[in-house]
Amino acid sequence: MTLRIEAAGITHRGSVADKTNEDCIAVGFWLSQEVMASARSFEHALDEPFTCVVADGMGGHHDGDRASLLVAKSLARRLTLSGVTKVDSEIRTVNAELFSLVAEMPELAGMGSTAVGLVAQGKRLAVFNVGDSRAYKLGSNGLMQLSVDDSMAPNWKPDSGLPRNTKLLQCFGGRTTFTDVSPHLHTEPCTPGSTYLLCCDGLYETLTEADMAGMIGPDLAESAEKLLRAALEKHARDNVTVALVRVAEEAR
Repeated sequence: MTLRIEAAGITHRGSVADKTNEDCIAVGFWLSQEVMASARSFEHALDEPFTCVVADGMGGHHDGDRASLLVAKSLARRLTLSGVTKVDSEIRTVNAELFSLVAEMPELAGMGSTAVGLVAQGKRLAVFNVGDSRAYKLGSNGLMQLSVDDSMAPNWKPDSGLPRNTKLLQCFGGRTTFTDVSPHLHTEPCTPGSTYLLCCDGLYETLTEADMAGMIGPDLAESAEKLLRAALEKHARDNVTVALVRVAEEAR
């Protein structure tokens, strides 16, 4: 049985008109930081690696948009070439690349980004994250979080009634001296019908998991647009980026 990936992604600066989009979405060798009016759709046969990355530049730090662009672009390209076997080492290499850039340009000291991603090849799939951008899997009971928040209040939910602590325990860059990262990694078989949501905190701090799950349907591009629209209608204070990925059987 040959498997393929169906995917859709969209990014937006959020409800604040003059806010820079510090998010970046990358699917294979395509990426965007533009304000997108509609979702971009993708199909990919899994005889070659598929990669999707959502990166969120750290607000309040120098050049957060530049950091997310570098991280998303480098991760997606490296993992599209290497596949599921070198995820940990490639993530660490991208982190080192960011610090190398800062060493060459000290005015960028403190530049940092989070990232969450999915890479699939053949019949294996890996989900990874550094920071507090999230990955979920859609199941019969709603969304199950696969990523691990590198924050003081991991797995916070907007309907918990508790304030959200945004201090990060680790990220790409973000410090004045080199600091290695320990990526969170979840692996599982590629199963037809499995659907995954990758997003930044601008989405999950605005919508509940139940709300998000209810908006994911058969059409992934339509679902991504619906999620973004719902976040904007609730006046998302941060940038909003959504990627949906589904495993499917290759059409015969």
